[in-house]
Amino acid sequence: MKPIERIAIYLQYKTISPHSFERNINLSNGYYAKQLKNLGSVGSDILIKVHNHYPDLNILWVLTGDGQMIAEHENTLSNSNSDDYPLRYISDNKKLKNLESDLEKLNVVIKDKEKIIGLYEFMLNNNQQSSTIADIR
Repeated sequence: MKPIERIAIYLQYKTISPHSFERNINLSNGYYAKQLKNLGSVGSDILIKVHNHYPDLNILWVLTGDGQMIAEHENTLSNSNSDDYPLRYISDNKKLKNLESDLEKLNVVIKDKEKIIGLYEFMLNNNQQSSTIADIR
């Protein structure tokens, strides 16, 4: 049995659709189905993505068929804390950059709103002064 077939067994066991699986690990549409149909090999880059996104899946089982399909709890904890650190760092860094960009946009909006408020205050003050002058006459 090939690794792609073991992945299929896991997805069926977890009731994960092929489309969800592809989307979750950033594969192109239909990639998984094509690999499964042709019993194609699964590259190490994809296995790393599978391992990082599905930490309960025993990657050794996927590769060799040895052991249990579902990883033991202790292994899952150690893998999620250390092995995927670079990917989590990159992901967190992207999120931080997106938040910084959003913050810059919000600051521009705030400055624009402050200018509008200042303009309204100026107009209000001028309107009040005009009415005061008209009352005096």
